[in-house]
Amino acid sequence: MSYSVRKELSRKKRASKDSRPHVKEESNPSNSLASKLSQVVEVEEGDEFFLGPGLGCISPDSLLRLFSFQGYLTTGAFIGLQMLILGRRLLGVEENEKIHVVCETQNCLPDPFQVLAGATLGNKRLMLRDTGKILVTITRHTPPGELAPGVRIILDPAKTKRFDKLHAWYMDTEKLPHREVIQILREAGNTVYSYKHVKVPVTGKREKRVAICGTCGEPFIQTDGGDRYCSDCAKGK
Repeated sequence: MSYSVRKELSRKKRASKDSRPHVKEESNPSNSLASKLSQVVEVEEGDEFFLGPGLGCISPDSLLRLFSFQGYLTTGAFIGLQMLILGRRLLGVEENEKIHVVCETQNCLPDPFQVLAGATLGNKRLMLRDTGKILVTITRHTPPGELAPGVRIILDPAKTKRFDKLHAWYMDTEKLPHREVIQILREAGNTVYSYKHVKVPVTGKREKRVAICGTCGEPFIQTDGGDRYCSDCAKGK
């Protein structure tokens, strides 16, 4: 074989190799999330995650889903998680059963109920009543016209006093990292919460009626069937 032929074959071989698509090795997103989660809490792969005395454990996957939804694991979300587990236990509700929730703050607390209990603003099983309190009311899914058994749970300042750092965080007298406060909450478990059982009347679904606002001309859903103005325009009347 002549030199010129060998040279041409070598050139074609290199060209064929260079033309193959380069496939970038992608990292596993779940591994990346788990790595970030480990910066907030210690999670051992395959082990159940301990929430604290009286609360038991959840799967690392559940914790990862919450972390993924938030993009972090905040103290407020972890409190909501503990409240969710405590509420289920007090009501005897299984994990796959529907619940209805009223959260009295919109800061992080509602997230676990959306991610892990399927109670969302969209399906109307989550309501926000922003009183600024770290407090939730959880009720069983109950037919309209009946009283739904529920439980009202609050992070009790009289009980957080036994944990100096937690109480300082709660009263906003000291700024603490989420990792530190979450660890204290895990040590405290259900001992920092107070609750009382309640009965909540369940109303039927309202008839949907759409009207045109007499001021702005935009369509809106009437709340009592006789509104002439949307809520924004009614404020000025």
